[in-house]
Amino acid sequence: MKNQMLKKILFLGSLLLGVFAHAQSVSGTVSDSNGPLPGASIMVKGTSNGTTSDFNGKYILEDVAPDAVLEISYVGYGTKEINVNGEKVINVILIEQSDVLDQVVVIGYGTKKKSLVTGAISSLDSKEIENSSSPRVEQVLQGRVSGVTVVSSSGSPGSGAKVRIRGAGSNGNSDPLYIVDGMKVSSMDNIAPSDIANIEVLKDAASSAIYGTEGANGVVIITTKQGKIGEQIISFSSSLGSQSVNTKMELMDASQFVTYMNEAGEATVVDNGINTNWIDETFNNSFVQRYDVSFSGATEKTSYYLSGSYLDQDGTVGEDNNYKRYTTRLNVKSDVKEWLEIGANITYTNIANSPISEDDSYRSPINSMLLIDPLTPVIYSGTLPSRAADGVANGTAMIDNNGNVYGYPTYSTGEVINPVASSNYIYRGGIDTDKILLSVFAKFKLTEGLNFTSRLGYERSNTIDSRWTPIYYVSSEEQNSQVTLNDNLSRNSRWLWENFVDYTKQVGDHNFSALLGYSAEKIKNPYYSLQGGEVAQESEEFTYFDFTNRDNDKIGGSIYQKNMNSVYGRLSYDFAGKYMFEGSLRYDTSSVFPTSNKGGYFPAVSAGWVLSKEDFWNEDSAIDYFKFRASWGQNGSDANLAGNGDIQVFRTVDGTVPVVYEGVTGVTPGDLANPSLTWERSEQTDIGVDLRAFNGRFNFGADWYNKTTKDLIIPDGNIIAPPSLGQTVGAINGGTIKNTGLEFEAGWNDTTDGGLSYGVNFNFSTLDNEVTDVIVPSPLQGATAPSNGDGVTRFEEGYPVWYFYGYKTDGIDPATGAPIYVETDGNAGITANDKTFIGSPHPDLIYGGNISLGYKNFDFNLMFQGVAGNEIIAAYHQPSRPFTNKPVNWFTDRWTQAGDNASMPGAANAIDAYQSDLVVEDGSYMRIKQLQLGYTFADELIEKISLKRLRVYVSMDNYFTFTKFSGLDPEAGSFSDNSIGVDRGFYPIPREIMFGLSLDF
Repeated sequence: MKNQMLKKILFLGSLLLGVFAHAQSVSGTVSDSNGPLPGASIMVKGTSNGTTSDFNGKYILEDVAPDAVLEISYVGYGTKEINVNGEKVINVILIEQSDVLDQVVVIGYGTKKKSLVTGAISSLDSKEIENSSSPRVEQVLQGRVSGVTVVSSSGSPGSGAKVRIRGAGSNGNSDPLYIVDGMKVSSMDNIAPSDIANIEVLKDAASSAIYGTEGANGVVIITTKQGKIGEQIISFSSSLGSQSVNTKMELMDASQFVTYMNEAGEATVVDNGINTNWIDETFNNSFVQRYDVSFSGATEKTSYYLSGSYLDQDGTVGEDNNYKRYTTRLNVKSDVKEWLEIGANITYTNIANSPISEDDSYRSPINSMLLIDPLTPVIYSGTLPSRAADGVANGTAMIDNNGNVYGYPTYSTGEVINPVASSNYIYRGGIDTDKILLSVFAKFKLTEGLNFTSRLGYERSNTIDSRWTPIYYVSSEEQNSQVTLNDNLSRNSRWLWENFVDYTKQVGDHNFSALLGYSAEKIKNPYYSLQGGEVAQESEEFTYFDFTNRDNDKIGGSIYQKNMNSVYGRLSYDFAGKYMFEGSLRYDTSSVFPTSNKGGYFPAVSAGWVLSKEDFWNEDSAIDYFKFRASWGQNGSDANLAGNGDIQVFRTVDGTVPVVYEGVTGVTPGDLANPSLTWERSEQTDIGVDLRAFNGRFNFGADWYNKTTKDLIIPDGNIIAPPSLGQTVGAINGGTIKNTGLEFEAGWNDTTDGGLSYGVNFNFSTLDNEVTDVIVPSPLQGATAPSNGDGVTRFEEGYPVWYFYGYKTDGIDPATGAPIYVETDGNAGITANDKTFIGSPHPDLIYGGNISLGYKNFDFNLMFQGVAGNEIIAAYHQPSRPFTNKPVNWFTDRWTQAGDNASMPGAANAIDAYQSDLVVEDGSYMRIKQLQLGYTFADELIEKISLKRLRVYVSMDNYFTFTKFSGLDPEAGSFSDNSIGVDRGFYPIPREIMFGLSLDF
């Protein structure tokens, strides 16, 4: 008996010794694609043996059996199980779960769990933003959010973009409302993307109705970074790169131009041995650099974030086209008492910009580049022609820094000028802007669930636009006989004081939250213009008004003012996160409307139903979460009012002419005030679904929307004024626009057993835009251009907003080579009444997406973006200037003799094509916005130099574009709201190759 017991003890002891002999310690690092994850949980599956990663993501776990399975988890990331298989070092890369339903999103005046959102809201977090090389927030949104169209206004340095959420909802300003840390802002050029923690885009009326009169075009909410609890972190990032223009556009060369002009009957045009490729000569490679540094940290009571950013971007046109931005930010938040939290967000920005003229059908370097004849040299070599010699003698020649004389157009006339000379010689001076954005708040925690917040915001910018033009002479239309000064001074200021109380209460499965608030706001933007000339000396030192001839000095000025008071409220309810309801109401009063219509109500309701929480839902379903939601609401807009429209004003000048009668100075009435003017009101219905499947690896969202904007504000009311009135009329209400569409967002994110993390995310949207009502029977004329005296865009019932206007053609007449205009008015013969719809600038389809990969220390990201179904119209052609160059297809595809079946007219009939659909092209494109490859150095290497993280990368941005468009750039935007898609010589978006690094101390 004793021997048997001893044998059992020895057997059990040998088993235990075997286990302990083979047990081991396992160490490694837990990280994501951007670096270490502190506080991650590492557990031996089925046991209580576990640990957490330290601040650098490192862990050591003792007593791990060789055949154990490790469970690694982190909040917001997918849990990973890994077989030990005897390994002693196991590094783990977790992938963030984009479908985490407890993720908090920012909404108007608060936050909400994503699982409880009943409106259409899209989000971007800092990790998506950090990989973008774009210096502007608007460009960061491009291709990343469904239902959002972003069209760059220009490719010039520092230029912004036109952002349209669910289409153009107005005949004028359709920009969304931008909110930064709770403060309304007038522009986004002072926000460094590196400071952004997350961006929310409120797309439907229910989400944005809480902002009432300013939410009709959607809302973009930006939250900047705060310090996080843990060690203090110093972060630095830098990117350096080269920019260049890559375009498929070709112009006629010298031989083709001579042939074409001769065929047009211009026999004086002969080959002079010069063959200038003006596209190559006008565009140049340029440099861009950006530096960002931040200091952040937090204790249990206080957090701080201090940052600085510097951007220096040269243009690809001209030697001095440049944009510099200096930004400093301080964010502080502290729980000074258990019942009181205070905070402040302060930003100061200085912007220095040296621009050139652009988006101009008459005078801009790029416009001249497209029109000037190729027989003109960039600079003269050898003996100067008499025209240039005379210019040198009388001081009107344009000369470069090396003393070379810029070439005068050999044949081109009028405003057409040497584009290299224009960009390097004419534009002097620049624009300097100082901006400050301040937001301070105090949050009082009155009792459990009940808080009161008071927030004061202040925005101010001071801009000095000081430019001067030297003496030069090219033609009677393109000259400057004396040094002229033009200074424009503007000061924009806004203060916003908001007070709101929020309350949350849970009773069993019933969850309630309520918000009630009041806000007051004032905007005051004075503007001053000064003009002067005849400066004694042509140099920078004398470009001040103390040196001008006082007889030529002119001054002017105006002011925009608005006061607004608002009361708003919101009530939210959900039952066990299964059934959700939300309603909001806002009442705004605005000083820009007449007394009888100063106030307006803006209601909204929304509801949601999580079907996957119902008992009938199959627990084994591949779909983990399914929510149905619907919303309806109304928003307003006063963005198209110049202000003071309810006041009858009197002026001492009529335009620029003083009001004088028989030697006595008097006054004349300004625009007649409109006592019936009311808000633009947008009404929108949205139905959507959200689902997650395959254990959170797949996410999908879809929305259908119907948005109608009524009572559009038309700033120029003279369209309804009879001549007998004898007085100009101010703004009127006069139209309706309807936008409908579908939006889809889908993504798959996972990590393989081999450690490869990957994500594929895609979004696309459809858009149908139509004007359904106009106050007058005749259409409104929009953008003007020399190619079409009736305007190239129009606002008319039954068509898209600001559609392209001109003649439809039915081919080229084989007998004459002239375009065959299509009769559309039902009357015999072709007249101006036969002009009609020939294209739309609005895309039918908007899409974007990205593919991300991560393996060990490498990461890769590909992002693309595109549109389809829109057109672009060439508005740079000038009928009054016969000696102008043209795209090469006007030569290769032209009619030359009777019987030709050609797609472009003969040279003698080219002018007839300028106001027809022959200058309209398909603007569809797909652009690879970014190809980026990064490498994060191993901790073992960087710890030796006291770094926590070091990543380097190379990025190719906007490098590849796939399009049928033959112009400079299919992303043809404009600074004007009625000129989107009107190509007057668009400054192309440059492609960039960037080298960068980011590191944390």
